[in-house]
Amino acid sequence: MPNLRPPNHEEKSPAKGSNMKQAIMTAPGKITFADVPAPDIKPDEVLVKMIRIGICGSDIHVFHGTHPCTSYPVVQGHEVSGVIEKVGAEVTEYRKGDHVTVQPQLVCGTCYACTHGSYHICDNLKVMGFQTTGDASEYFAVNAAKLVKLPTGMRMDFGAMVEPTSVAVHALSRSGSVEGKALLVLGGGPIGNLVAQSARGLGARKVMITDVK
Repeated sequence: MPNLRPPNHEEKSPAKGSNMKQAIMTAPGKITFADVPAPDIKPDEVLVKMIRIGICGSDIHVFHGTHPCTSYPVVQGHEVSGVIEKVGAEVTEYRKGDHVTVQPQLVCGTCYACTHGSYHICDNLKVMGFQTTGDASEYFAVNAAKLVKLPTGMRMDFGAMVEPTSVAVHALSRSGSVEGKALLVLGGGPIGNLVAQSARGLGARKVMITDVK
């Protein structure tokens, strides 16, 4: 799990007009660490200092040039945790120093899927790190509505696992309550393991995982 910057919370926010490091995949298998301008924030945005960035299976497909919905150059990163460095003038629910993760889906809010509670299949969906800029930078400007505050005391490593864990929890929610049941999880990759762990946490009696060699 790459750490673009050590978690030294005493560092100052980037000065206006200063640069930061950003990981840019210029072509399959080629990543450049470039100096780019640090982002300014809009009134409804916050500036997050990235602490942990996970590597998803989909990121591996992008690295190998086999992801059907991603072109190059692209800045990856969508499983993250960080610390808020600056808040916009209209942001009231967050403050400097809060530990957060980012919801990576950018949606239109007006299509049938969005208006019926299924924004994850929005007709105009863009996902950070695939169809739009991801979080693989020292600092990331994002709308405050896309943030989730991490519980007090949660390790940043765990904070970066919130997004993939939400996939597992959503999968289990589609089948109703698992309490007291015996479950078989087909596929032992990261999401399969998270499904199994989440099932146990939600009260499943037994959980078995199968996979191919």
